[in-house]
Amino acid sequence: MTMATPPLTLMSDAQRELDRYLRRVNAALRAHPSVDAEEVERDIRGHIAAELADSPALVTEARLRDVLNRLGSPHQWVPTDELPPWRKLLVSIRSASQDWRLAFVTFALFVGGFLTGRLGVVLLLASIPMARATLALLEEEGETLGARRWLVYPPLVVTYVTLLMALFAAPPGLIVTAADPTVREDMRRWFPQPFWVSLPIVVGLVAGLWWAMLGLLAARFVRWARLLFWPFADWFERRHAIHIVRVGFAIAALAAAGLAAVVWAS
Repeated sequence: MTMATPPLTLMSDAQRELDRYLRRVNAALRAHPSVDAEEVERDIRGHIAAELADSPALVTEARLRDVLNRLGSPHQWVPTDELPPWRKLLVSIRSASQDWRLAFVTFALFVGGFLTGRLGVVLLLASIPMARATLALLEEEGETLGARRWLVYPPLVVTYVTLLMALFAAPPGLIVTAADPTVREDMRRWFPQPFWVSLPIVVGLVAGLWWAMLGLLAARFVRWARLLFWPFADWFERRHAIHIVRVGFAIAALAAAGLAAVVWAS
């Protein structure tokens, strides 16, 4: 029969630290139904209560963190033979706290992508999941990234900036191609005259409407937006997406007014 765990009296910051650790444990056990997550959580709380039995009335974050550090990584509660292959590989590469090997592997893949030929694309693509996996492993173990960010962040920054530019510029960029001499004559009839006045206005109209749509999607799927650009978008909230919507509609409204003036004048 399992004995009742004595209640802990934690300060607010210590409680948040404990909640984060338990969330990481539950996340690690989610894919392993053979392990009873509730029983593991009871064991963890029991161990913490025993360790802090002689502590003052209110347990501080620093005191609790010492206990959690002794408990170790949340993934220690997962049977080794049930770990996914990619995590077994990461754990085998990274052997201790403040180990830099995963960071160096990530950066080597990233730099190698620019220094090799056709293989470079493969290396660049491989550096992205490696960087995210490294960050996820450190986060799950409650370890700070520190100076390793200079090795892990570059592939993510390049990828995310490229993706953002593609997302925001793709449809307006297609309209800009109308200025190409090889297609301009075919598309001229779709634009009010004069062409060189109406073209940038139409680009602005398309850009505004497209950005407003992106903002609406981001507002609807905030969690997915954060996940897509993790870990740099943790601050992103629905209100930020609404700002994008407002800016998009404002640009579209101004462009529509300008286009109407061009049509009226022509």
